[in-house]
Amino acid sequence: MCSPSNSSTTLIRSGHSTRKKLWQLEKAFHCSVIGTCLTLAELRLISEKFHVIVEGDMTDYKLHSIFVNSAGIATPPIRYIQKLLDKKFCHQIKRYSKARTSEEFEQLWVDSLGSGDVAAAFWALITNPRLDEEMLQRVTGEVHMLSHISGASTRKDIKVLGKLKEQKQIANEAYSKSTSSMACRLRKKEAEINQLKENDTQQKEKIQALEKAKKRLDELEKEGLQSQLELKVNNLTNQLYTTLSRANLANNRVSELELEINVAADRHKMLEQAANESREELMAVESTLSRLLNNHCSNNCDKSDTPECPLSNLKGLNILYVGGRASQCSFFKALVEQHNGSFLYHDGGKEDSKARLANILAQADAVLCPTDCVSHDAYYRIKKHCENQAKQMIMIPHASLSSFAKGLGEIAA
Repeated sequence: MCSPSNSSTTLIRSGHSTRKKLWQLEKAFHCSVIGTCLTLAELRLISEKFHVIVEGDMTDYKLHSIFVNSAGIATPPIRYIQKLLDKKFCHQIKRYSKARTSEEFEQLWVDSLGSGDVAAAFWALITNPRLDEEMLQRVTGEVHMLSHISGASTRKDIKVLGKLKEQKQIANEAYSKSTSSMACRLRKKEAEINQLKENDTQQKEKIQALEKAKKRLDELEKEGLQSQLELKVNNLTNQLYTTLSRANLANNRVSELELEINVAADRHKMLEQAANESREELMAVESTLSRLLNNHCSNNCDKSDTPECPLSNLKGLNILYVGGRASQCSFFKALVEQHNGSFLYHDGGKEDSKARLANILAQADAVLCPTDCVSHDAYYRIKKHCENQAKQMIMIPHASLSSFAKGLGEIAA
């Protein structure tokens, strides 16, 4: 390196103008390059293309080790990897090839870390012939530490995903059991109603028969046989009154059963709605976790985790969460920031002052509020503010991560 007398900028010079090849790098860098710049899927395709064979199963570790140990020799597989990485990261290679000073290299590296495009930037830097040893060691160390952080975060997300799948299974089982029970009850009620309707039809037929008999009695009276048939008429009249009474009771029972069916149908509809909301919440969380766990975007798109990313992008909005439990806020904050937003919180007046609520509402672009864990006073103040300021207010059914993820998806949409 040399420092011109009229400038504080450090210029980097090299005796080589050609970019370094993978097999020309120091052996200590091969593990970081193979592990950071290539996915396991790409390594498996390369091993199949060049018929790489090992004893036993080809585990991820064996696959990684084979290419790390052979990276120092320009074999056909290694030359293929060189061409693949140059093509895959050509955009960043062109950007870094224009750098001439250590300050320019450092600014490009900081920008790449901020956008998440680490793999492409690492390959462009480590193969650049102008990069000095100090910058090379720093970049390699930071990539090494990022691999540790990524592994810990992935393990934590997988654990949360497992718990959510268990909750989903429990919810599905409860829904199936409730649906089966309601269907059984409805079938019983329908059978009882059909039986009562049949009884009602029979009673009506008996009434018609009695009316015919009464008409015949009237005719007999006209013929002078009243004295002989008076007792029979009384008996038939009593039967008629008894039948009418039973018919009225049957009609009342039919009305009661129809009311019970309507109540049961409303209950069934409520359960279906609750189950649908639970499924939507779980799908929202699973979609978010899947996006966080899947490194496809970060490896293949230079817009990943940037304001230009079209996937669930909050575009820098300030998201205010009022009420709920303060212990959950760290998870909600991480989720909002993953969606390119800023997280604000107020407990609704438990410990935070009500005056602070007005100040923090003024900073918010959208508000999320759990219906089961917020005071009435806070709710009406938030509602009035959002209506006056034309801000989006999302009421979520529960103070849970799944409900929050679903509400966040509505804002991002």
